[in-house]
Amino acid sequence: MGLIGRRAMLAGLGVIGAGAEAAPAQNLMFRVMRKGDDIGRHSLSFAGDAGDLQVAINVDIRVGLGPITLYRYGLRATERWRNGVLLEMTGTTNDDGTKDFVNARRQNDRLAVEGSAGPAYVAPVGTIAASHWNRAELAGPMVNIQDGALLNFQVTQKGREQITARGQSAAADHYVLQGKEHLEIWYDTAGMWVGLTAIGRDGSLISYEQI
Repeated sequence: MGLIGRRAMLAGLGVIGAGAEAAPAQNLMFRVMRKGDDIGRHSLSFAGDAGDLQVAINVDIRVGLGPITLYRYGLRATERWRNGVLLEMTGTTNDDGTKDFVNARRQNDRLAVEGSAGPAYVAPVGTIAASHWNRAELAGPMVNIQDGALLNFQVTQKGREQITARGQSAAADHYVLQGKEHLEIWYDTAGMWVGLTAIGRDGSLISYEQI
């Protein structure tokens, strides 16, 4: 999925075709669930239009036993897009005391990536951030927004299903991503990200509910 897919995604968010001065800020918010418990939030804020789009990503997760915190995770990342092209991405993460980072900048038709996962590298053509809001990521490699690792997944489309998003039933396309990690992602018929499941480091199922 190339520019057409990305433009459709932006259209679904209401940030394309409105003009920079008229485009409202948009948001996506997910409740993070584990074993039936609400353990945090994952939010994305969009500002600008297709000519100059900024995306701010915030993740805050806490697993505890009453007042005792057993695990804490915090991520702050930003993306900047121009006319459907990812120009740059930066991010910092505190994964229960382990600090990670990523910095990616476009050089011609590729992203030059630095991150805590390993040595700097130039990503393959078509690589974008693994921030999930943009369904175009399914078409090729992705850059992990936590540590800059290059992610390669085998993507399988499971079909259209009914899921709950924002408290209502909605039709969504279900994709399974299998690689070093296992993810399942849902996008509604407009291409909007509406759900996700993943396996936590302790083997528990983590699920996202759009709110």
